[in-house]
Amino acid sequence: MGEFVGRAGVVGGGIGGLGAAIALRAAGWDVTVYERSPQFTEVGAGITLAANALTALDALGVGDVVRAAALEDRRAFARNQRGRVLIDARISDFVGGLVTVHRADLVSILAAAVPVQCVRTGTRVVGVHADGRIETDTDTVQFDLVVGADGVNSVVRQQLWPNESPVRRTGMTAWRWVADRPAPDPVGVILGRHAEAGVVPMADDRTYVFAAARPGIASLDYFSDWPDPLPQLIAATDRSRIVTDELLEIRVPRRLWHDQVALIGDAAHAMRPTLGQGAGMALEDAVTLAACAPDLARYSSTRRRRVATMSFLSRYGMRMTSPGSAALAAVRDAAIVATPNSLSVRMFRYTSNRALHNWRPPVEHPFEHPAG
Repeated sequence: MGEFVGRAGVVGGGIGGLGAAIALRAAGWDVTVYERSPQFTEVGAGITLAANALTALDALGVGDVVRAAALEDRRAFARNQRGRVLIDARISDFVGGLVTVHRADLVSILAAAVPVQCVRTGTRVVGVHADGRIETDTDTVQFDLVVGADGVNSVVRQQLWPNESPVRRTGMTAWRWVADRPAPDPVGVILGRHAEAGVVPMADDRTYVFAAARPGIASLDYFSDWPDPLPQLIAATDRSRIVTDELLEIRVPRRLWHDQVALIGDAAHAMRPTLGQGAGMALEDAVTLAACAPDLARYSSTRRRRVATMSFLSRYGMRMTSPGSAALAAVRDAAIVATPNSLSVRMFRYTSNRALHNWRPPVEHPFEHPAG
């Protein structure tokens, strides 16, 4: 552990909050994590971790553990909802290095790297002040740094950014689940007119399935005539295990810091899942914050353009994946099919490696990790 810097309070024990705790401790901070649940749990299903997320996990010292769930690269298609193949590629062509895990497993890996004495579970934060005070149901503690990592409905953001970045409802419905069966061929994404879906292999002979639909589509029955294997995976799954929610988003604040307080993850920039980058951005935030703190202005200037760009691409990328009309979907399909498959693959590979996933921590060397 590095030379003592100060005391940091992290509000929220999810992926971003635990990542921040690990990185800050390695950088010399005395860290306390506040989590309102009595234990670390993550409601959700699968999560895809592209190359940038894995780089951040490497910086946190847990990359090898997460990579143990990696599978051999395999063929993957982008198809339309009638089953026509638009792009024939491999998983790595779309997202670079990819590991798919259950969100709960990732949270467990991160939680294991944070000593129990640094964690206050079952503690509800009721107030956060710009000078670094955190109020709970039972006490008030002064910190040199406060990290708001408490998700889309962040108490930290609502109290210190009250007139900026309200939660925006999209009216879109998302479904996510893990099927206890190997991923059948073909895997990949299905681009529809008013919806999209994906089938992704996981370790331990499991499959991550996701779908999202525009307003007016509120049932998975909409996908009953979509290409295989999506209908079979829906039919074979207990509906009670499927996580269903509305997609929410937050416009990135002009500044990601306020005096002694910084925002990370969904608390700062909740975005649509088009790029599968929610966890990746939170982990990047955590590593960058620890490298910059206590200079929070530097953290904000380092991160804001990156997360604003990802938020923009996630929002407007849905105009391609589910454009909202049959005519626009037909134009999309025709344009993709008219492009030579090899060129499409090269374009995806270039975009993945250069623009989306080619992220490096803002430090020359990985963090040194405390032993306990």
